Amino acid sequence: GAFVQRHDEAAAEPIASASVTATPMATQQTFTPAARVWPDAVFRIPVKAADGAAYRPVMALGPTQVLLSAERSMERADRLEVYDTATGTTSVLTKVPVPSGIDAYYVQAWDADDRHVVWYATGDSRRDGPIAMFWAVDREGGGPRLVWALTGDEATKVERVAIAGDRLAYSLSTGGVYTLSLEGRGRPEPIKGAEKLHLQKWPWAGDRPAQGAPDPARNQSVIVNLETGEQRLVRADDVQGLRCGPTWCAGDRYGEPHYEGQPKAVVQRFDGAERRELPQLQSSPSLDGIVDDRFAVLSVSGVPGQGAAAGEEAPAERPVAVVYDRVTGAMAAVGSWDEDGTGGFGRGTSSSPSNIVYWNAPGKPKEYWVLNLAAVP
Repeated sequence: GAFVQRHDEAAAEPIASASVTATPMATQQTFTPAARVWPDAVFRIPVKAADGAAYRPVMALGPTQVLLSAERSMERADRLEVYDTATGTTSVLTKVPVPSGIDAYYVQAWDADDRHVVWYATGDSRRDGPIAMFWAVDREGGGPRLVWALTGDEATKVERVAIAGDRLAYSLSTGGVYTLSLEGRGRPEPIKGAEKLHLQKWPWAGDRPAQGAPDPARNQSVIVNLETGEQRLVRADDVQGLRCGPTWCAGDRYGEPHYEGQPKAVVQRFDGAERRELPQLQSSPSLDGIVDDRFAVLSVSGVPGQGAAAGEEAPAERPVAVVYDRVTGAMAAVGSWDEDGTGGFGRGTSSSPSNIVYWNAPGKPKEYWVLNLAAVP
């Protein structure tokens, strides 16, 4: 039920759905809806803009601002808007250019800080074949600028983009992290020692791809600070699919005691310390491990019943997923169920692990529930 970041013309609805089958459990735990756990961090936004463009949440810019991609056709970004939760209004940040002569052109992921927003898009150039284009825009205003364009086979391997001070950084699915000036001066420069690494959230990188790994159960084994060169070796005893932030990791453990073959989510420090196992919850490499070195977005291993949701009026015992806060130990239910028994939720389309989770508002087809993790105290 989570978004994948790479889009194509065959993509499905804005909220991905997944069939969930109830699994017998020895003890059934209940989870409190996110709107009750963090009432100041959960709100509703319209599914569409006034002109009919579909909104896709990207990431939180702070406790009261959310970056939105407005799309006039399926997954084709037309502009960036900022939604203000305090006023319930949006403002246009920039138009998103679509270059001529390029087919199947889609924005893949975004990143932002307090000064800039960057993104990369891929397509098929009629002249050069596969192409990946990197763009930047200043938060204070002005039009978007093309920073760099990759062509050829390398263009198909871009997996993440990030802001690194006054530079743009990106990594490839085959390994390697590169940076170049946000103003587009000079060529991309490889970071020495990062030939086998993949961006996570600047300045941190690891040795597992951002997505599409052929062996997703393989654990991340190292965390590297690309600015200082510091390396932290990951200890993963009896855990699979471990993915880490700078200090904290999330993965799964199989074995006794377990529930009918279902794994248990594990949250621990990179060195294996302060480990906590969470029965009935399951991690996944596609859910990006730890958000802001604090939150883990976990799917529910077995779900009793159907037809509920995690909005403020929903029963607490039937979530689609759970957000675990390793600082406070709080667990908040997110996601929504359809009448046909399928459930889903969305992750923001930021390049780094997104601090936004959202889902369809039950009974209100024109609204999304949004959980802004940047607003959690």
